[in-house]
Amino acid sequence: MDKQNYEEEVLKFWGKNKIYEKVREKNKGKKRFYFLQGPPYSNGKIHIGTAWNNCLKDMIIRFFRMNGYDVWDRGGYDTHGLPTENKVQKNLNLKYKEDIEKFGVEKFIKECRKFSEDNAKIMSEDLKKLGVWMDFENAYMTLSNDYIEGEWFFIKKAWEQKRIYRDKKIIHWCANCETGLAKHELEYKNVKDDSIFLRFKVKTNAEKKKNEYLIVWTTTPWTIPFNLAVMVNPDLDYVKIETDDGIYITAKNLANILMTSVFEKKFKIIGEFKGKKLLGLEYEHPFHDELKNIYNELKKKHKNIHTVVLSKQYVDTTAGSGLVHCAPGCGPEDKEVGDEYKLPAFNRINEKGMFEYMNSFNGMTAKRDDNKFIELLDKKGSLMKKVEIEHEYPHCWRCHKPVVFRASEQWFLKIKDLIPKLVKENEKVLWQPKFGKTNYDLWMENLKDNSIVRQRYWGCPFPLWKCDKCNSIEIIGSIEELKQKVKKIPADLHKPFIDEVKWKCKCGGDMVRDSDILDVWIDSGTAGWNCLYYPSKNTYFKLFPADFILEATEQVRLWFSMLNICSMIALNKTSYKAVYMHGMVLDFQGTKMSKSMGNIISPDEVVKKAGVDCFRYYMFGNTAGENFNFNWEELKVKQRNLIILENIFNYLKDMASTYNLKFKNFKNKLGDEEKYMISRLNSTIDKVTKLFLEYRLDETVAEIDNLFLELSRTYIQMVREKISDGDEEDKQIVFDTIYHVLKNVLIMFSTIAPFITEDLWQEFREKFKEKILSVHLNDWPKADKKLIDEKLEKQFSVVKEVIEAGLAERDKVKINTRQPLSLLIYKTTNKENKEAVKNLSEIIKRQVNVKNIKPELIKKESETETTHSVALDVKLTPDLEAEGYSREIARRVQALRKKAGLVKTNTIRCYISSERRISVLLHKYNQIDWLKDRINANEIVFDKFSAKFNDKAKVKDFEVEFGFELE
Repeated sequence: MDKQNYEEEVLKFWGKNKIYEKVREKNKGKKRFYFLQGPPYSNGKIHIGTAWNNCLKDMIIRFFRMNGYDVWDRGGYDTHGLPTENKVQKNLNLKYKEDIEKFGVEKFIKECRKFSEDNAKIMSEDLKKLGVWMDFENAYMTLSNDYIEGEWFFIKKAWEQKRIYRDKKIIHWCANCETGLAKHELEYKNVKDDSIFLRFKVKTNAEKKKNEYLIVWTTTPWTIPFNLAVMVNPDLDYVKIETDDGIYITAKNLANILMTSVFEKKFKIIGEFKGKKLLGLEYEHPFHDELKNIYNELKKKHKNIHTVVLSKQYVDTTAGSGLVHCAPGCGPEDKEVGDEYKLPAFNRINEKGMFEYMNSFNGMTAKRDDNKFIELLDKKGSLMKKVEIEHEYPHCWRCHKPVVFRASEQWFLKIKDLIPKLVKENEKVLWQPKFGKTNYDLWMENLKDNSIVRQRYWGCPFPLWKCDKCNSIEIIGSIEELKQKVKKIPADLHKPFIDEVKWKCKCGGDMVRDSDILDVWIDSGTAGWNCLYYPSKNTYFKLFPADFILEATEQVRLWFSMLNICSMIALNKTSYKAVYMHGMVLDFQGTKMSKSMGNIISPDEVVKKAGVDCFRYYMFGNTAGENFNFNWEELKVKQRNLIILENIFNYLKDMASTYNLKFKNFKNKLGDEEKYMISRLNSTIDKVTKLFLEYRLDETVAEIDNLFLELSRTYIQMVREKISDGDEEDKQIVFDTIYHVLKNVLIMFSTIAPFITEDLWQEFREKFKEKILSVHLNDWPKADKKLIDEKLEKQFSVVKEVIEAGLAERDKVKINTRQPLSLLIYKTTNKENKEAVKNLSEIIKRQVNVKNIKPELIKKESETETTHSVALDVKLTPDLEAEGYSREIARRVQALRKKAGLVKTNTIRCYISSERRISVLLHKYNQIDWLKDRINANEIVFDKFSAKFNDKAKVKDFEVEFGFELE
């Protein structure tokens, strides 16, 4: 099977005959199905996860099309944001934002647009080669003006609902990208960092022999210059500990482990008290000398600077010392406590994460220079111990660098009041797998207001204009609205063009646009209506909300939640009705793929080795929501299965040619094997249809491939004698059954493997005159429930087990299946199983090659236990031996006929030279006629011979020479 050749030919066939267009046209105007494409980022060649994701989407789209739905399948691309900016910056050697400004924002934006559009084209071509049928010609792109207008529509709605507000908050900040990040833009990694135990000297007016210190612990040394307080838990027990070098205050239940294991100091406890007793206790900051002027100014306005404050919520004894460093400008929890004690959000790092206006610390970088701060604290005598820890730390999801906290004024979106409604509406959504619903609810319940703007360039401009004189604000919700303000609007709504759009305020000042761009998750969050061209066009909006979306599990906290937040605000409804989630693709050991690990597998590599169909077939079967450990050996199993599918078709063709057969009516005079196979077909159609309608996509694969594997391994094996020895009607029934099942398998399997099914369908058309141009233009098969026989299917399930056990018993005693045996004994505790074996005993006899079946019902040892056993009578009588010899000889002569290039209709004279015993047995027990018929011989001569075609083999214990001449 030359997979690459037939895949290329199929792609040409689809293109030449406009099959995709015909498939779409076929259902035009019928019941609609709105599939919403989660836009992949337009960054070039697709990776294996994107390939898997989009092929899965193609699978469900094909199913609904075959079921007569007019499917909305508009492709889409996420084009804005830092990944593109970073790539373009790298290409242009622009390191910082000021470098972009010097280069020219207009030129930079044009480069970003070109990068995005070029890569989207590459990705569309990649996806088409994988058999993904979506409308890529009209794919929505977040960079387009109409898409930007759809985002402005959302911002206007949010503004009208008083959901957009400006505030100074502590937010995650990426110093590398020089912008703030929302919670959903963080990725957490396990990293090793230095945590430090510090001692802060307690201020006191009293004369004391020894200094008192607070033991403070932190994992962020760079934030110590911004420390304004120490938090303790009012309800915890604290102690004073005396050592040789001072008196220390720490939590009681941590005292022993800290002093003995961490600090290795001899100590004695000299006092015990509740944490609330420490409230207001002043301490000297270790960097007081370096930052004296700054701290003194802060102290004038905020009396609680450098004192102990109380917090039940954020102080415990699971780690550290029970005293927590508090920097209200460096963390939301710290700010929350700081607000309670009227402490400012003190933080003087700039957009690059560098300290400024901080005296001798100017130019140092947050996080990166942790070691410099630790060294300085050590010199100051404040460092007690440095301990390496492994913990989760947030990183920028775009550049993957660690983030810091920074106090920054931003525009925020108020959503807290929406959460209960969003969780309630989620009850209506069908989640596959079901744990997606729980994860979604938990994520939503913990969401807080997030910044919706970024201080970058390549993105949807924030449509807020502010008067430079009176500070009045206007939000623009559409291009039409903007046209009412100014005579001319730019052809491109991006920066810097949109920044030039100004108009006069009522007060006489200029309305100037806020320079920020929107968070890219507003881009994708508005896809639900933007994909339908709304609000610029109203034609397709009736399709909203989407019937189905499909993405990776991580999108619970990203796209899935943003879609519903945006649509609930803009349209007062959620964005989708059903969700399917898949996991991430890992290597065979379960390790994340990365360039540094050298374990990346590309879709191109898989396709080159195994073909598109095999890739899809293999990946689709992975359990919903679970990560996929890619294994080349497992992939080979699917390759072999595809060969089996092709071999079934080849077998059908051979039957048609050999016996001059055409498909007639499979329902006539069916045997048990046919009834079973037709029942299996219809029950599979019924089950697979239900699975698709419930979006249990991963479960469909096994059902379909089990059907065609059973057609090959069970049915065709069972009816081989009916084909070779049966009359014309027998042959026709077998042919009709294989034809009917295989045809329906191809139609169903085309959702999974669109290339091989198309290739085989075209052979169907050529060989059997099927009229439908493409397999993908077929209707989805409908189950005929009258033909489903559940009892028969259960009985065949038992029979297959008995056959398997019988053949295993033969293997144990090394007697092959060509040698008939007298008896198979089946013992079972189950009445239905006994009945199954009795009713279908003829099939068992043929498959195990035994003369008799003896089913026995035995007593159960317990009520719940069902046991069964299979045994064979392996004693060989002369008549059984004779039959065994005839079958062994027939097999070898048939192999010689095939080697000689003979067809079944060629008649031969056969010669056999062997021990006299074989000849005697064959004649005595009437095997000669059977053998002549099987090898199509007019005569069999037992004697020494010389023939054109000859061979020899060991048959059981005897050497046998055989040959033939054509008659």
